Amino acid sequence: MRKYIAILLLSAAAFAACRKQDDYKKYLEGGERLYTGKADSMRVHPGRNRVQVSWLLIADPKVSVSKLYWNNRKDSAIIPINRTKGIDTIRYMVNNLDERVYEFEVVNYDKAGNISMISRANGLSYGQLYETSLLNRAYESIISRLGKTDIKWGDVDSADGLHSIQIRYAHTNGTTRDTIVESISEQMVTSLPGLAPNSKLEYRTRYLPDTLAIDTFLTDWQLYQFAPELDLSVEVFKNPGWPFRRGDGGDSRFGKIADWQTNAEADRNGTTDEMNGAGSRYLTLWIWDNGPITNGKIWQTLTLPPGKYRMEAFQQNIDGTLQATYFAVAPGTTLPDVEQIGTAIASKKLTDNSDKHHIVTFTITEPKTVSLGFVGTFSNPIYQTLRVEGVKFFQSN
Repeated sequence: MRKYIAILLLSAAAFAACRKQDDYKKYLEGGERLYTGKADSMRVHPGRNRVQVSWLLIADPKVSVSKLYWNNRKDSAIIPINRTKGIDTIRYMVNNLDERVYEFEVVNYDKAGNISMISRANGLSYGQLYETSLLNRAYESIISRLGKTDIKWGDVDSADGLHSIQIRYAHTNGTTRDTIVESISEQMVTSLPGLAPNSKLEYRTRYLPDTLAIDTFLTDWQLYQFAPELDLSVEVFKNPGWPFRRGDGGDSRFGKIADWQTNAEADRNGTTDEMNGAGSRYLTLWIWDNGPITNGKIWQTLTLPPGKYRMEAFQQNIDGTLQATYFAVAPGTTLPDVEQIGTAIASKKLTDNSDKHHIVTFTITEPKTVSLGFVGTFSNPIYQTLRVEGVKFFQSN
């Protein structure tokens, strides 16, 4: 892209150098004459099949008309001037241009007919050829987390004209978000709040061919399809298992589980079990002729954005038949007792080894604090054990 621009500008610069020498010869012919003030600081601002030409009127208050030429003087425009006491900036838009380099000339006149020396500037009109050469900015990763999605963009050369990125995506509230983020050449990360699972994200890159450009040029939209659900197990559950970590630093078979909340009843016999070694440490609630445990609870409390959620528990084993044990999600900062399990948002009763994969699903329509985990009462039979290998947590669309 830069090579394409450089070739056009070099050819225009060579042509302009020859023209300057001829201009001075012309103004020396015929002896001394009066000249009005010339256009100063002339610039060409490139656009899409158009340019804006600008210049300053500084010294001569008598300038009344500027005449602009282009296309080898085949085209021109007359711009009336109303001078002020200070420096005036004149701008003129030249439309319907082909995609190429143009030389522009400005000549000023005063009311007496005196003419100025010619001011010249070269500039590019961009169009479809330039726009189709543009590339979308590459991304290194797109990572969805609870409540937001982070896009890490690849580094780019700041000289490539990449100005910004336009992103459209579906929000969890049902609306479509359309946002433009300014480009940073290195270490750029964009965070999108509330991107819905199982939705599409599309983006395109916006370019300014140079710092004077008046129009933005766009790549085609690029689509990214998200998975039907977000696996939030590691982000949401600080200690999801396989194996579970213990938090008491001990090396005995039974210990206290790390990062989960537990009550005194659950802690009575320990909430982790290393019966098969530390490499397969389980979450546990149990009695073995050392009960009872009444409403033992192991849980975590989360604040979740609106959405549909699925929580799964993978059971390693149940010894005996569980009396009253539930895998549950409930509003607030703790789980209900087994006698009030009906107040839970969702729950599943765990009984024996006929089903080792436990699932509860729930939907919340506004941000909500919930508690998720296990609650159980163990008294009869006197031998009861629950061991869990791990848990998973998903947000779905």
